Formats: sequence, structure tokens, C-alpha cells
Amino acid sequence: MKLTKRMLALLTALCLLGTGAALAEDDSDYSLTDVVPSMDLDADDDEDDGFFIEDSEEQQALAALENMDMEIDDSINPDDLELNTSLPDNVVNILLVGIDTRDTTMDEGLQHGDVQIILSISKDTGAVKLTSILRDLYVEIPGYKSKNRINVAYARGGGQLAMRTINRVFEMNIQHYVTINFYGLASIIDAIGGVDVDMTKQEAGAINTYLRKHPPKYDNQDKDYERQPLEKVDGVQHLDGVQAVMYARIRSIDNDFSRTERQRHLLDLLLKTIMQDMTIDKFASLVDTAMPYVQTNVGGATMMELGLAVLGSDIIARAQAGESLIEQHRIPMDETWKYSKENGASVVVFRTVARREENVKALHEFIYGDYYPAP
Repeated sequence: MKLTKRMLALLTALCLLGTGAALAEDDSDYSLTDVVPSMDLDADDDEDDGFFIEDSEEQQALAALENMDMEIDDSINPDDLELNTSLPDNVVNILLVGIDTRDTTMDEGLQHGDVQIILSISKDTGAVKLTSILRDLYVEIPGYKSKNRINVAYARGGGQLAMRTINRVFEMNIQHYVTINFYGLASIIDAIGGVDVDMTKQEAGAINTYLRKHPPKYDNQDKDYERQPLEKVDGVQHLDGVQAVMYARIRSIDNDFSRTERQRHLLDLLLKTIMQDMTIDKFASLVDTAMPYVQTNVGGATMMELGLAVLGSDIIARAQAGESLIEQHRIPMDETWKYSKENGASVVVFRTVARREENVKALHEFIYGDYYPAP
């Protein structure tokens, strides 16, 4: 029983932190953040809180794009995940979905899957790999006659349709998913005692300003608690759950690529913390804290198998040595995509069909070491 609980806790931690760190990509608006140029901003300026806010015209265009694509293709079997059966079975791929609700539960209904990451775990070696998929990627969504942004799939059909969409576009075999919201990420980080992050004074200032202007309802601190502002200096500072979420959501002090680096850096720090200083009881407590904010179809047997594989690897030794614990990849890859306007809304598209195929092949090679075309 203790071993099963430990396996469950380990895999849950991997899934939650993977989803949660990337979940910080989202803000309250449907913004295409790559269009934000690199800027040298003064973090002491209260007029700029370090977060890009979408203008109302772009919001309206995105809403119109989503609503116009509602014609259903009745020839599609809704239960078919379109699995690529050519892929080897020694790797389990799990779709991690971050949704933009700030509720303390998962009962708000389906939301946009504004963060989608493929978590790949090798059953042979225990290796952990993460592949981020840009939420504004314009793709076919199975069951609908028109294309739309890939994050719309989760809003229309939950984990089932989100998995199927990625399987179709990238010739994958995903059958498992884990979904988490903002409140869950902050709760997880607080449950492990926060995290020490090496940041710039601009990042610290952006966190302070945002929390002062927009206190989130998913704060875990007591109502009488007065959070001390971070020092506006370069260097390591200790962040609680909400501060860490804000750190990974910072947008406009630089650009979207830097924001992605912050998200990955936070993930690595959180996973190292768990691997370095976690007892079975702490693992179990982490699961208890996180589960109210999670939806998943990953069964206990799968968790046991993957947890054993990861624990059987050198991940703990690498964590204690301060090494990176995960390999990372991003879709679309550099120079394979461009911006496009669809009915007035900004989306990301592959430059050509050949460029899309290049991304598919690179994804397979990243996960499996070779390309396995769908039959």
C-alpha cells in the first residue's frame, strides 16, 4: 500500500508540476504573446506591471473566430482517439492541460486548454521529457469542419478531444491526460514550502506590482496575512505559491521566449525540490493538496508502472547533484511557423505542409529517437 501511494504521489507530482509550471503561460485574456516585442522596462513604474493585456478588439476577433467554427462533421466517431499504432509502446505519453479558471474546484465546466504539454515517460529508462504546444497554433479539430486554435479543442470536448486533436495533427498515440487550474498550482507550491528563484530586479518588481493591483482569489494565505514585497534586486529570493505563479506569468518585461524560459526554470526547481527533500508522508500530503484541482483519466496501474520506472532511474541522484531532470522540446519549432490573420484574429500557422511534417518528425525523434509515420 505504501509503495502504491508513493508511485501515485511521484507520478502526480510529475504531472502536476509539469502542467502547473506551464500553466503559468496563461493570463486572463486570450493573448498572442509572441507579438509583444522585447522591451527594457522599469519595474518601478506602476503603469506597467509586467503582464501583457489583450486589447478588446483582439479579444472580440478571437471570440468571433471560435464561435464561427461550430459546424459539426457528423461523419466523425467521437470515441476514436486516432492513435498512431506504429509508435513503440515503451513510452507512455500523457497530455498535461492547464486551464484558465481561478476557481478552487474543477466545477466551472470546460475551459480553454491554454497550456498543453506532452509528458513522455520511458518505461525502460524512466526518462522524463516535456513538449510544449503553442496554444494559438491553428489546426484541424476533429469533428468540426473548420480549423481553429488548438486550445479550443479542450473547451469543446475536454481531454478526449484535446488528445485526439494532438494525435491527428502530430501522429501521436496519447490516451491519458491530466488537467489542473491556477489555484492548484499555487497550492502545490505552498505545500512544498515555496521555492527559491534566482531572478532579476525587473521580474521582482513585476511580481510586486501585479499582486498589489490584482490580488488573486486563489491566494492560500490567511485573510489577515500581509505578504512582504520582494526586494527589487537581482538575486535569489524565496517565493510562495502565488508569487511563483506570478513569476512564470510575467510577460512584457522582455518577450515570450524569456517567459517560456521562466516557466521551464520554475518546473525544474519544483521537481528538484520534490526529489531532494520528500518523504512518503510529504508525497502523500502533496497529492491530497493537489487532487481537488485535478481531473485525470490516468489509472492506478499506469501510475504504478511509470512511478517505478522513474524511481528506478537516476532522477533522485541527479536532483541531489543539481542537474536538470527533464528534456524539453517546443512546437512549433523556430523558423517553421508564422503569424496569420483568420477572420481578424491572430493565430500561428505552419509555414508550409513540409514545415508541419518537419515538426511531426522532430517530435517523434525527440520522444522515441526515430520517426514512426501513422499507418
